[in-house]
Amino acid sequence: MTEQIHLRFGALPWQPADSATLVKVYDRHDRPVCGLLEQAGRHYLFDCIEGQVWDLNVWAYAAVSDRDIKDLEAAEGAEFAKTVDAILKARPITAAVAVGDKLELALIIEPDTIRRDIYTGIMDAVVSKMETGKKAAASLRKLQHV
Repeated sequence: MTEQIHLRFGALPWQPADSATLVKVYDRHDRPVCGLLEQAGRHYLFDCIEGQVWDLNVWAYAAVSDRDIKDLEAAEGAEFAKTVDAILKARPITAAVAVGDKLELALIIEPDTIRRDIYTGIMDAVVSKMETGKKAAASLRKLQHV
C-alpha cells in the first residue's frame, strides 16, 4: 500500500500538518486549491475537489512519483485535469473535509472502491463517512439519556 499523508485536524488543507511543506501551487482561488506537498521525503498531490470558494470543502491527497510530477508539470488545461484524475484513481488516497479552512474529517479511499468517476467516488465515500458518524453520534446520545 502507498504511504498516506499524515494530517493534523485543525490544519489548513494546503498545509495539512506541521511536517508538510507546500512545494508547488498548480491552481489557486483565494487560496491554494491544487498543488504539491512534501512530507517525510515523499511528495503528495493535493486537490480541492469540491467547494473551492465555500466554507465547507473536500480535499484529496495522493502520493506521487517523480514521473507523476513530470506529467503534472507538462500538462495544461483539460490535460492537466485528466492527469490529476488519473493520479487520484490509480492509488489509495486520503480524502478530507475542511470547514473554515480547517481539516475536520479524513478517510482513506482505496481505488477499487471508486466505481464511477473520481469526483463521484470521493464524494460518495465522504458522505457515507459523515452519515456513519452522524448515526454513531445519535447512538451515543441515546446511551447518554438512558
